[in-house]
Amino acid sequence: MVKYFVLILLILLLVAGTRSSPVIKLEDREVSLIIADTDLERVRGLGGRRSLPENTAMLFVFDTLGPHGIWMKGMEFPIDILWIDGEKKITHIEKNISPDTYPKVFSAEEESLYILEANAGFSDKNNLMPGDKLNFLLSK
Repeated sequence: MVKYFVLILLILLLVAGTRSSPVIKLEDREVSLIIADTDLERVRGLGGRRSLPENTAMLFVFDTLGPHGIWMKGMEFPIDILWIDGEKKITHIEKNISPDTYPKVFSAEEESLYILEANAGFSDKNNLMPGDKLNFLLSK
């Protein structure tokens, strides 16, 4: 009986360990996502990090569509900020935002459900523009 329990436990651990992390699929690459879906994670954002690995971005997930703003508190590197609506369409982009802009709050005219923060140059490197639709799936 114990052998079966251990075997089942090992299988569950292997399956859980192979779950894929959320990604945005772009034309020629996948971008790993760090998800910020709690108030604490959204307030902290990328603040306090020295850098962000290439092909990685932070996706802020909000509970409701709204006029969500972003500031550069605690940031140590410049970023691109992309506002995304409920249909996963980019509605606004701010490029190469410097940490020196704090305490300015950046926002979009359109309401958003998601905000993506990535290394400066990300939107140009990936030819992203307002109106483009992003391909990502989040588990609930």
